Amino acid sequence: MSRRHGVDRRSLLSGGFLCLALPVLARAASPGFQPIALHARPIETFLPSLPKQVFGPLQFRGGLELSSPDRRFGSLSGLDFASDGTLYAVSDRGRWFAARPVTTDGRLTGLEDGRVAPMLNNAGIPLSGKAWGDAEGFRIDKDGSHDVAYVTFEGVNDMRRFDGPDFAISASHPVDLPGAVRSLPRNTGLEALAIAPASGPLGGAFVVIAEEPPRGSDDHRGWIVGGPKAGSFEISGDSDYGITDAAFLPDGDLLILERALSFPFGFTMRIRRIAGEELASGAVVAAETLVAADLRFQIDNMEGLAVHVNEQGETIIAIVSDDNGSPLQRTLLLYFALIG
Repeated sequence: MSRRHGVDRRSLLSGGFLCLALPVLARAASPGFQPIALHARPIETFLPSLPKQVFGPLQFRGGLELSSPDRRFGSLSGLDFASDGTLYAVSDRGRWFAARPVTTDGRLTGLEDGRVAPMLNNAGIPLSGKAWGDAEGFRIDKDGSHDVAYVTFEGVNDMRRFDGPDFAISASHPVDLPGAVRSLPRNTGLEALAIAPASGPLGGAFVVIAEEPPRGSDDHRGWIVGGPKAGSFEISGDSDYGITDAAFLPDGDLLILERALSFPFGFTMRIRRIAGEELASGAVVAAETLVAADLRFQIDNMEGLAVHVNEQGETIIAIVSDDNGSPLQRTLLLYFALIG
């Protein structure tokens, strides 16, 4: 059993997951990671017009503009670090991406060993089409001696588990979610996934958050799944921003990544912080803005967020953009250190 302070992961697995048990047509893909050519152009400053590197409590630690001639690369929407330091991402086209970050003097300077693979359904068949494979939220956790991956899929408002150490050859296992989550509107529904620290007040529970607030409201809906404080909560904000990802800091506070798009000004993004002790069933929580950026900065359609403690003990926040498969957009991977 995989039990973390009151949250029995396997007890959340539901055998009644019908949508993946239905026959689907597999795309022309074979299970398992395959290497791809990957180009990484360094980004030296977050705000190109100034040499400034510190933005509130965050210090910019370098970034990369990523590209590949391989059409399987791109559309990255979720991001996390494995226990061995490998950086994984999921795409909203139902694919895995993996690479090893290269850092120099604490700054991100490259990626090595880029690989892609199709995600598999519960029958071990590659997911077919965006409706089934629209992966958005993504977290890696430990189950005994090996890593496990949890992925949310916006097109069907579901969560699935993939067993490590090689996620790409793992058939997926459905995870039970509250009925209110499954009934969220498609394409504006289940977007962000975080796993609370096992030693904190949420006892290792899942936290899932909808991308958009309900019509007529500025407050986003979230759910604590499992643990001693299970239930729904709301995040006060504004309806201009959608929440695209979330991740817990080591101290138990929750970071949320938000993105907005307006014409003719393009994309804006911000990272906000929620006090972990305020998260509970029925709560309406406020969030403090750590950094906000528009297109004067090195941003695009920022969708994935990960938190990692490096070998020096620093808390590193990584964010990635979804290029939507468009030549007019970029895949950006940015590193920040939490210094405040």
